[in-house]
Amino acid sequence: MRMQRILFFSAPLIIICISSCSKKNVTEPTLLYTYQIPEQLDDGWTVSSMDEEGMDTGVIERLTSQIMNGQFQGIHSLLIVKNGVLVHEAYFEDHERNSLQTVYSITKSVSSALIGIAIDRGLIDSVEDTVLSFFPQYNYQDPNKQKINLSHILTLTSGLSWDEKTYPYSDSRNTETQMVATGDWMKFVLERPMQSDPGTEWVYNTGSVHLLSGIIKHTSGMHSDEFAEQHLFEPLDIQAYEWNKDPQGYPCTGATLQGLRLKLRDTAKFGYLFLNNGMWNDQQVIPDTWVEESTRKHFNMETNRAFGYLWWIGSLTVNGREIPHFYAAGYGGQTIHIVPELDLMIVLTCWDEPQDADIFIPMFMIYGAVL
Repeated sequence: MRMQRILFFSAPLIIICISSCSKKNVTEPTLLYTYQIPEQLDDGWTVSSMDEEGMDTGVIERLTSQIMNGQFQGIHSLLIVKNGVLVHEAYFEDHERNSLQTVYSITKSVSSALIGIAIDRGLIDSVEDTVLSFFPQYNYQDPNKQKINLSHILTLTSGLSWDEKTYPYSDSRNTETQMVATGDWMKFVLERPMQSDPGTEWVYNTGSVHLLSGIIKHTSGMHSDEFAEQHLFEPLDIQAYEWNKDPQGYPCTGATLQGLRLKLRDTAKFGYLFLNNGMWNDQQVIPDTWVEESTRKHFNMETNRAFGYLWWIGSLTVNGREIPHFYAAGYGGQTIHIVPELDLMIVLTCWDEPQDADIFIPMFMIYGAVL
């Protein structure tokens, strides 16, 4: 529902942050974690040790102990995949393996994948299809609005007037909050005035992504949760999930009302598709071409960031080395962080606070354990 705020630091600032953190935590943590290989379950994941996969176990033991002792606030669970195998899995406070975790706007990246599957199955011609063509019940004559196509929704460049950043979600001036107060969210979104030409301005617009729910229903005859269950969750053996819905029964593909709830290992299965060319256990779940299109730069942004098809794209500088990555992100710090160059995926679920959980230094520590 809410925008994930990710900051990218310069290399000197990274060094300062890590040094400062070390000085604050000079005493040994009360709780000490001893590394254990994740449990091998019948869920499709292969497990291995960090040592076998070339990672520094001591760094991850120290990080996990620090999270257990509250030195990094707001982290509910942490999972690491290296070289295609699960090497670390940890849960904190009262969270556990079978807990359904709210992933917030990671839901947007899942919804994007559903569009890729629908295109591959011939239900949608292409991302050039105009949005209004999927909503014949609404008749809007604005020629600019008629130019909005699927690619503009997937890149958050629809041009529709929208503001869910200036005011908190508890404030009635927030556009998404205004949408929630109506009985027809899609009508509310499509009635928004145009503030720019489609494709020219990036604006975080959860409401526009909710339109994907209507598009999937119109083209497949199934609501997006049913479509996801058949074409995405079933191949991944994801059996437990929850997906909030709007007043008309459409699943919240944009993550309004928190969106999807998934188990940590299942969240990682979805993320791994984008590290493994759309494949899970030798089955092509998402077209490899869609993975490539989703995770390449479609719109350049500030602070060394870009945007794909509802995926964020950037890089981190670690030890003087700039390492590209892409990620799905949600309110509070929820993260699927993928580093193809290192064959690495980091998944974090976190609290539901406006301020992101303390995920930045843990992320750098994990990079350090690999490098």
